[in-house]
Amino acid sequence: MKAGAVKNRDDLLVLAAGRLPQGRYGGSLAGLGAVALGRAAVEELLRDGALPRPGSALWGMARSHTQGMNPARTLALEAGLPPETTAFTVNMACGSSLQALIVACQRLRDGAEGAILAGGSEAMSDTPHLVPGLRWGFRIGHRQAPDVMHQDGLLCPVTGLLMGETVERLAAKRGIARTEADAWAAESHRRAAAADFRAEHLPHPQLDRDECIREGVREESLAALPPVFAPGGQITAGNASALADGAACLLVARREQAGDARPLARILGWVEAGVDPLDMGEAPVPAVRRLLADHGLRVADIDLWELNEAFSAQLLVCQRQLTLPPERLNVTGGGVALGHPIGASGARIAVTLIHQLRTRGGGLGVATLGIGGGLGLAVLFEVV
Repeated sequence: MKAGAVKNRDDLLVLAAGRLPQGRYGGSLAGLGAVALGRAAVEELLRDGALPRPGSALWGMARSHTQGMNPARTLALEAGLPPETTAFTVNMACGSSLQALIVACQRLRDGAEGAILAGGSEAMSDTPHLVPGLRWGFRIGHRQAPDVMHQDGLLCPVTGLLMGETVERLAAKRGIARTEADAWAAESHRRAAAADFRAEHLPHPQLDRDECIREGVREESLAALPPVFAPGGQITAGNASALADGAACLLVARREQAGDARPLARILGWVEAGVDPLDMGEAPVPAVRRLLADHGLRVADIDLWELNEAFSAQLLVCQRQLTLPPERLNVTGGGVALGHPIGASGARIAVTLIHQLRTRGGGLGVATLGIGGGLGLAVLFEVV
């Protein structure tokens, strides 16, 4: 259903939205760091002289070790924004950059004087290992070197389980079969391989395509992969999201602040939700239900859905409970094929959603994701 909108000076508008092509783990973007990836995205996004300059930058980054204090401020200044541009960094795991967008909208609604840059970046290839206790010295014996990505990203400190282990439990609880997860993973690669991302891609000198996509992925080949988290389990390297490096960002403003810029989309609302951390993967379900109820909408009213594919099984759990039409869901593939650079993924799905709605002539779209610890976010967009 295509929804018309009455223009209002207080409308929350997306004036620009783009992302870097996403690099595979250890691939073309490895070694650059999350700040440099973010800076590259911001420089390209703001190259259009018709855009208002942002008064602040809100930036998601879930693994900021080695990236310096408050990476948002560093990348904003390195991207050429003036010193009076305020900035702060958001860490909400997978939801970091979508939460940055939500906070930007809240600030605009509260009267922020200038447009706001919201986005996120993650360099998963560059996450370091730590040596706890080294500060005070070692005398004798072996020591561990914890992997930041594992300890501070993939492991839930509340449940003591890896994200994949919680999804194994959730898939069993909700009746998702391995064959179904593999089928969705193959479809994600098929859709991504067939997609045209030129409208949303921001150029980068080291990468001109999404590096994680594999053409010709078949369910039969995925079925041969061993489970990762449990004997007889269903999550494999083929039906889980690819580790990736990337950055995505949006420039948002009230209509009165847009100047000569032509808006890409309107942000109509957002919702946060929480569930038991053991059920982390289905947190988008209550978030979406509340979002739709808040706006008097039904699932059938939404033209496109972007639901982050942390795991194929997790996406299917949400899709089934919400009865999302598969043909309207992740129409250009998702995290399984494109990669899931944690701090950038929320902004990435928003960017993709906006450009795909525009390609299809407009309408309503929802971007949603589940977050480690049992949290969910959902944002409603309109393109006219």
